[in-house]
Formats: sequence, C-alpha cells, structure tokens
Amino acid sequence: MDVLYLLGSLAGVGLLVLLSVALFGLKGVRIGSAQNLEAYLARTLPLFRARSMALDTSEKVALAENDVDGTIHLVVAYGDGIVSRKLSRTLLRDISRREATLLLRLADFTLPRADLTFADSTTASLWEKKLWAL
Repeated sequence: MDVLYLLGSLAGVGLLVLLSVALFGLKGVRIGSAQNLEAYLARTLPLFRARSMALDTSEKVALAENDVDGTIHLVVAYGDGIVSRKLSRTLLRDISRREATLLLRLADFTLPRADLTFADSTTASLWEKKLWAL
C-alpha cells in the first residue's frame, strides 16, 4: 500500500510539472536587445549612461560600460528575472577567451560564472582587454 501512495504522489507531481511547462514554457527571460539592457540599467542604476554594450548571441548575458564612471556591469537573465553585478578585480577570479566566447569566473556564490558568446572574436577580445584593465 505504501508503494501505491508513493507512485500516486510522483504521478501528481509529474502532472503539476507538465501543467507548469504547458502554461509558462521553458524559455525563461531574455535581455532581448541593447535598448532593453540600457533601460534596465538606467532603472536600477540612476547614474548609468551607456558608453558601450555587448549582448551575447543567446541574449541572456551582456556587458555594459558606464560612461559616467567607467565601471563595467555584467547583466544576466537569471531564472525569471535579470540580475547585474558591477565588475571589479576582486569580483573577477578569472577571465579567459576561446575565440568568440568570453569565460568569466566570479567570486560570487550566487553567480559563480558567466559565459558570453559573441558574434565574432573581435568583440570578445575587446571586452577581454577592458576587463583585464579593471
């Protein structure tokens, strides 16, 4: 009888998961465009003015440089929202690049890494140099 309850419970949980996927899908949030990125940063950082920005090809990760103070922000579509981190030498554990992909390792428990794949290796190289200069 205990096995029957277990199977019934698992079937119920499975149905709830399927219903959730049917209603909300699996896509998750995306940054979408440079305009969305700039609007998000202007809302969350009152003194933000974009000097340069770059979205990765998945539109889920981006880098943005603030023209006001020269800081660089990492923006990630994470779960059902968007999070950002102000990058600094203490936060960046490692920066590496493989052609058009920039690999960032962060000293952040909630966001330990970010991989950005750009359309070309020139963009990845440019942002790699900017991050090493922090």
